[in-house]
Amino acid sequence: MTESTLSSQFTDLQKAVAHHLGLGIDSAKWSADQTAIIAMIIKRGLRQFYHPPRIYPDEPSHQWSFLKPTVTLTTVGTYSTGTVEVSSGTCTLTDGVWPSWAATHGTLTIGTTEYAITTRDGDTELTVVGDDVAAETTYSLTHSGNYDLPEDFGGIEGNMTYEPSEHKEDILIVGEGKIRNLRGGQTARSCPIYAAVRPKECAGTSVGQRFEIMFFPIPNDAYDLSYKKIILASALTGTIKYPYGGAMHAETLEASCIAMAELQEDEKKGPMYDYFIERLTASIQIDKTAYSAEFLGYNRDNSDAVHRDGGRNDRHRGNFLVTYNGEI
Repeated sequence: MTESTLSSQFTDLQKAVAHHLGLGIDSAKWSADQTAIIAMIIKRGLRQFYHPPRIYPDEPSHQWSFLKPTVTLTTVGTYSTGTVEVSSGTCTLTDGVWPSWAATHGTLTIGTTEYAITTRDGDTELTVVGDDVAAETTYSLTHSGNYDLPEDFGGIEGNMTYEPSEHKEDILIVGEGKIRNLRGGQTARSCPIYAAVRPKECAGTSVGQRFEIMFFPIPNDAYDLSYKKIILASALTGTIKYPYGGAMHAETLEASCIAMAELQEDEKKGPMYDYFIERLTASIQIDKTAYSAEFLGYNRDNSDAVHRDGGRNDRHRGNFLVTYNGEI
């Protein structure tokens, strides 16, 4: 698909900022320091645009619809393909391939014994802690039920949903304490009805903080789960050329970057900040109308409906889980 010729890409923003700073628009004539300053200003302009200030005192800061795409997370079930042999701490798989999550989220059970997995050393080898076992032994590799979320993940809006063909209720997003509490009293695996997002521990030496999502019950199979992801956008570079928002908001983004150049140069807000606010007001209105529904459906009387807690029917779901032969 051809990009709109009215969109602004990284080089357009570089030229706009450089022109305001009086550096000209020929990047070949910019010094290394000037190029770095321009990039720093654009980064600040992007932050201001993606996370804008409040326009009206009685309204919160606007959250852009284009930073909330619907994406899919696929769960996994128990893996037990092939047979295994354990010798001197190496678990070798025959007629199968160890899943990529084996060492990070997997629990290996051979017979009735659980083996701690240290590393995944290849498609057919794991380093484990435990006794040796003979070749051609059956096993099971189960997932922890905690899934790493994308690097640009900044939150979930609303609940998670199954594919329509699954005919299952939405997965309700709850606090991680509820998941830990539920898991403490229930080990059966089934289709999830609750999920929680929590931050992962981060040393900050090589990457920033990441997040994971916990499910209850722990999924027993592969389910395609859709959710609206709040994006943490990246800075623009020679490789990441186009900002979120597209041509509809290009003028607002450019005004944000020039307003930051003005602040950098004069150490105070000036006329370009006022212009940015003017453009921001217009962009917010565009964003509110471009993705809004014209008709929301029949507003029927639900006074006699079964009461639900956050969309979860507590008569059938919640803490009262019934199992049969280990299945929920």
